[in-house]
Amino acid sequence: MSDQLGEIMKTTLTAIESGKEEIFFIAETSRNETLRLTNELSQLKSDIAEIILQVDNQEKVDRRMRRKLMEVNRAYHKYTQEEMFETYSEAKDAQVSLQLMQAREIQLRKRRDDLERSLRQMQATVERAQNLMTHVSMAISLLQGGIADSLQTQNHEQKIEMGLRVIRAQEEERRRVAREIHDGPAQTLANIVLRLEIAEKLLEFDPTRVKAELIDLKNLVRSNLQDIRRIIFDLRPMALDDLGIVPTISKYLDIFQENYGIKCKFLVEGREKRLFPALEVALFRLVQEGMTNVAKHAHSEKVDISLIYQEDWTIALIQDFGKGFEVSSALSNPGEHFGLMGMRERVEMFSGHFSIQSTLGKGTKIELSIPSRHGGEAIT
Repeated sequence: MSDQLGEIMKTTLTAIESGKEEIFFIAETSRNETLRLTNELSQLKSDIAEIILQVDNQEKVDRRMRRKLMEVNRAYHKYTQEEMFETYSEAKDAQVSLQLMQAREIQLRKRRDDLERSLRQMQATVERAQNLMTHVSMAISLLQGGIADSLQTQNHEQKIEMGLRVIRAQEEERRRVAREIHDGPAQTLANIVLRLEIAEKLLEFDPTRVKAELIDLKNLVRSNLQDIRRIIFDLRPMALDDLGIVPTISKYLDIFQENYGIKCKFLVEGREKRLFPALEVALFRLVQEGMTNVAKHAHSEKVDISLIYQEDWTIALIQDFGKGFEVSSALSNPGEHFGLMGMRERVEMFSGHFSIQSTLGKGTKIELSIPSRHGGEAIT
């Protein structure tokens, strides 16, 4: 029976992975189509602006010719038959040209509206594909995680719940990174591609403007590179491997203070030492999550952060001086305080202790204690 179940899971996993590839293909195709529609819409808006200008100018010509025709009709005895015929022809040509331009403007505006609708639909398709990929990835993780094996153990329910928590945390992190990349570097890169196409066209009829355009593009690429480095730092700070947790937290707090305008005071107590890599990553993520909560909810002008090294424990303290909240109410309603619940679960995964104290109008203090030798020896 177990062999049959295992075979069914393998077949299901293969089918889901194949479906994930199809979803990815749909998402990529939709992204490319979105970029094409964006470029076409940009060019179309430029054409509309140009035709509007042409219509305005032609309306002036049409009004001038109408006035001239009226003048000729009133004083027809002053003009020859050829002059009257010429004036009539010019007025008629101006009117026809105006009507053609107005029809062209209406046509372009309709095409613009159609493109905007198509672009919104395509963007919605990309978003749905991304969400579907997230759910499929979670299903694959569940199958690959060996839930079927855990069902054979006595404490399978606890293992399943812990596995689901880990998977949810992973998928939430992936969604966050995907959003950051989509809203930041991906959008900027699409803009860079569009600007490069404009620069390519400028080379043909206005080379002098290309240099200024390239300077702007260089600055845009430099800014995009900074965004990418920030995302990489958030994913896995390189300084964590090279220098340890203290310099990494210090650098992170410098960036946090610059971004949010919240004054950060960082203290280290005890003899600093390198910890098992998994512990350093966990501590950094906990501090990062705690500071994110301060930025989002505390409304505090300053925050004190302490890292305390003891013989067998490493403790992180985060103290803000903001509005505070009801702790019991917050922990009983995790939907509104998912960050705190995630911190507590991460600490408990390392057999640590999590405590939080908060007073309305005075601020919040979070204490995170993790065994220094959990999962491996500390590196002194």
